[in-house]
Amino acid sequence: MLSLRAASWVYDVINVFIDALEMEATLLRRGDTSWRFYNQQLEHIRPLNAYLTRNAQHILRDFLAARPEVAQWLGLHDDLRSRLEMAASAAAHEILAETDLRTRVEDARKRYLLKYPKDNPTGAYAAEKHVELVAEHLVNEVKELAANYTDAVFWKEHGPEFSSVMNTPACQELRNLRQALLSYDLEMIQWFAEYRFSLCQEFDIPAAPSIVTGAR
Repeated sequence: MLSLRAASWVYDVINVFIDALEMEATLLRRGDTSWRFYNQQLEHIRPLNAYLTRNAQHILRDFLAARPEVAQWLGLHDDLRSRLEMAASAAAHEILAETDLRTRVEDARKRYLLKYPKDNPTGAYAAEKHVELVAEHLVNEVKELAANYTDAVFWKEHGPEFSSVMNTPACQELRNLRQALLSYDLEMIQWFAEYRFSLCQEFDIPAAPSIVTGAR
């Protein structure tokens, strides 16, 4: 029997969580925490509730009333995410304070501007923020920047010069937490996918809204 309640769980909560967790896993696999130096936050890895619309928040509360154990799982994700955010900030602070990164960036910037005197690799940021932008790229393990980034050429030519500063205790803790969140995200994706299938089987609903079937 078709259940609109179960369909709302699938369409407004479970599918959103699966998509969000898959996006997080894609970032984490390549080492990208999406940490930003200007606010010390993870831009694209968010608390799970933040991925839901306002209406879906109400549906989530109903879903958790039926499956209260899921609330603890969501909380664990958000706790790991918070710890990862703090670890990224700590790693950036450590490489800025306890390595020669500032000197390396200043030297590389001078050489770069001699070669490209009309370029401005920091874009809207002041020149003195360049080292913090470099620290951001290192924390996020950026290998290559898209061409539209103002520091794309600088990073391509000089980025490899800075990678050795990432051998600090805080950087290792960052890598450990990144792997922990990735592993947990993959577990959650599997559970939500299997539970979605069971709901679709039991209530004869498609796995996503379908024009063909008329399901919203």
